[in-house]
Amino acid sequence: HRLSDRFPSEVLVWPVQVQGDKAAGLVANAIAGFNAMEDGERPDLLIVARGGGSIEDLWAFNEEVVVRAIAGSSIPVISAVGHETDTTLSDYAADRRAPTPTAAAEIAVPVRGELLAHVAQQGVRMQTALSRRVEQAAERLEAQRRLLADPRALVDQRGQRVDDLGERLG
Repeated sequence: HRLSDRFPSEVLVWPVQVQGDKAAGLVANAIAGFNAMEDGERPDLLIVARGGGSIEDLWAFNEEVVVRAIAGSSIPVISAVGHETDTTLSDYAADRRAPTPTAAAEIAVPVRGELLAHVAQQGVRMQTALSRRVEQAAERLEAQRRLLADPRALVDQRGQRVDDLGERLG
């Protein structure tokens, strides 16, 4: 829900058991599975997430196999296990920690409207800078033009000199 509100994106979900004896291996296998995907299919980011619970409920995210899978991931990982006060070893192995799964979605995806506004603002800045550069170039060109003599005056002067020399020849 948070992702679709901010910036509709394609989301791949690899549902696994997140507590109990098998959970750590399943979480680690899911991380490895995403990393094994072909380049065109592989996600840009992994969010390893689970809602809150007791320390026992979150224990799978303290297991070595999960921590090593996160640390060894070639895909950046946001750890979003538990609630704000919960901390697991997965949080330390991840590239980024989020206090909740919802916060991980907010970190992962920009707000589309804000992004569009930023791009529009950058476009205006670019147009202003470009206009300023063109204006400065025009001013420099005008200054150079003023330094040059008027070509018609040069031709007229040479023509007058030819006339003068022509009269003296006679």
